[in-house]
Amino acid sequence: MTNRRVAIISIVVFMVLVGLVLSLSPHNMRRVQAGFLGIISPFLKTGSTMEKKYRDFREGLRTLEQLEEQNKRLTVANKELSATNQTLRGLEAENNRLRNALGYIPRALFNVVPARIIARDAATWYSTVTIDRGSAQGIKADMPVLTEEGLVGKTSIVSEHSSTVVLIADETCRVAAKIEGSREQGIVRGERTSSSSMPQISLNFLSKQADLKPGQKVITSGVGGVFPGDVVIGAIREFKMRELDGYATIVPAVDLTTLEDVFVVNSIRK
Repeated sequence: MTNRRVAIISIVVFMVLVGLVLSLSPHNMRRVQAGFLGIISPFLKTGSTMEKKYRDFREGLRTLEQLEEQNKRLTVANKELSATNQTLRGLEAENNRLRNALGYIPRALFNVVPARIIARDAATWYSTVTIDRGSAQGIKADMPVLTEEGLVGKTSIVSEHSSTVVLIADETCRVAAKIEGSREQGIVRGERTSSSSMPQISLNFLSKQADLKPGQKVITSGVGGVFPGDVVIGAIREFKMRELDGYATIVPAVDLTTLEDVFVVNSIRK
């Protein structure tokens, strides 16, 4: 059958169907429409459901994007708040340190120069520090350095605007000391260690009969002319006897690992 004959037959069938539809009464026309609607109804429902699912899907994507954007904003805000909080804590800690320093100066029995530690070498962490005061501020070698808690060490090399401070944990920084409330006297010095831990600080040349107890306070004796008397060095940790004398290990009054601000004694008040 040729395409032309098929086309002619199709047109004839279509016109017959149209004629039948037009010849139907209104009642029969509604029945035909109802039947046609029943046939296509499932497809309409499917299309409607698919459209709803598509809208819900689009809405879900929009909501997800909004949540992700909101989460990003909250994350940024949280980081900003954390940074601000850390800054405020740092300022508060620095303010407290400066407040303590300012409060210590009027109480001190010495004329002191406030200084800040500006450098520490990892290789000499427990031996020396560098402060931001030098000869321009009246600093000289062999001046005592302390905090409100106790003795730190003494100045060594002095330049115009900075100085090296030898800490009491260094074996070269020897301090004449005594036990508070006792006649026992000796020399405080640090002991060199091969590890990175803090050197042991000991009080040497004590008598064997000293019988010192943990917690007894160790203070400067004022002998030797470098360190003034009655500055707290630390407390007795343990007393031991050797062949010729006794000695004691000391817990320093100042935490040498966290030093930030110190005072250099340039004269004693009269």
